[in-house]
Amino acid sequence: MTPSRRALLAAAGGSAAFAEAVIAGSRRLFPNPLLTTHDGRPVRLYDDFIRGRFVLINFAYTRCKGKCPRGLSILLATRRLLAPRLGCEPALVTLTLDPDNDTPEVLGRYVASHGAPRGWTCVTGGAGDLERVRRFLGFTDPDPRVDADRSQHGSLVAMGDDVRGRWQVASTQAGAEPLAQLALRTAGAWRPRSPAAQASCAGSHG
Repeated sequence: MTPSRRALLAAAGGSAAFAEAVIAGSRRLFPNPLLTTHDGRPVRLYDDFIRGRFVLINFAYTRCKGKCPRGLSILLATRRLLAPRLGCEPALVTLTLDPDNDTPEVLGRYVASHGAPRGWTCVTGGAGDLERVRRFLGFTDPDPRVDADRSQHGSLVAMGDDVRGRWQVASTQAGAEPLAQLALRTAGAWRPRSPAAQASCAGSHG
């Protein structure tokens, strides 16, 4: 690690707050905040959900009456389409946009209301930590007024293959089948239950 990276990690509160990752051939400091899952477990975002895995990440909040319900439905359908190609349903991590309201207990009821599918985890945490992740993934609007309005948030999903350092961001409104095809390209898994696909599912959370 270079001196400048060590200084940045120290300024951010220690090495655990960020993790070094390779994204598109470049080394980056990936946010690795301490978060809490819908079932009350403490986790580190990168260490527990991303390192060495293929993962889907989105933002939502339980009181959303707009894009969240449809986006979530599409993502859960996307996972089902991917299962026969990847050998498992990839992990889906949903970070809340409303940490003041979305406590672990609230998130637990939210997950249960959707049938508690295995491999889907909702997480909450400090507002600053969640915002850091949102901005790192590029889930922002260029208009600061729109960006600050939670009800106008984009219905986006980040698809990440940490082994290959490949990431894509797409709109969930594209639909389950187009998202599944993009996920397969990101994971480098074109044939059913290929070695590349099996490796992408290794150690999936949940």
